[in-house]
Amino acid sequence: MLHNGIDLDEYSYSENARNAIRNEFGIEPGRLLVGHIGRLSKQKNHVFLLKVFAEICRSKSDAVLMIVGKGELEESLRSEAMRLGIADRVIFTGVRTDIPAILSAIDVFVFPSFYEGMPNTVIEAQATGLPCVLSDSITREANITGLVQYLSLKESVKTWSNTVIEAVCEIRRDTKDEMIAAEYDINKSVSKFIESVFRE
Repeated sequence: MLHNGIDLDEYSYSENARNAIRNEFGIEPGRLLVGHIGRLSKQKNHVFLLKVFAEICRSKSDAVLMIVGKGELEESLRSEAMRLGIADRVIFTGVRTDIPAILSAIDVFVFPSFYEGMPNTVIEAQATGLPCVLSDSITREANITGLVQYLSLKESVKTWSNTVIEAVCEIRRDTKDEMIAAEYDINKSVSKFIESVFRE
């Protein structure tokens, strides 16, 4: 099996990138930034994400949610954020090419999808040492570093909110060795692919 490796140097946590992204969007140091990356489609369950974030705001009044991606549900999601009274704290960035920097800026990654294969964004998030909270419909193989927690979508938004808040860590862990050991390093993936081609 050949893993979809990533450039671990590019995805390593960067304080400079964190500050740059937060400055771009006017997010002051110390504010909780919840993040999600994915197409704005039904599969990703963004309505539930917004409800969880609304609950988070009850405990963290200055929290911000950043949703990265585009899709057919964007307008309805903006309307839902307005209905929940959180529109001023939800940032829709559209498609971004600086995902490693975005991941450095985020404090916790939330991914409540109804279904997924192996989500690359969760792998990338772990490469930056970012804690992740996922729905239990997502494969356990996505938990490479132990930074991933799984929750049932049958759990309450309060349970999800508490788990997300508690997942935040003060200091990012360097996960590079763990990612290499799990064979998610792009250099190792390329070498393995070349070996398999010449073997045939």
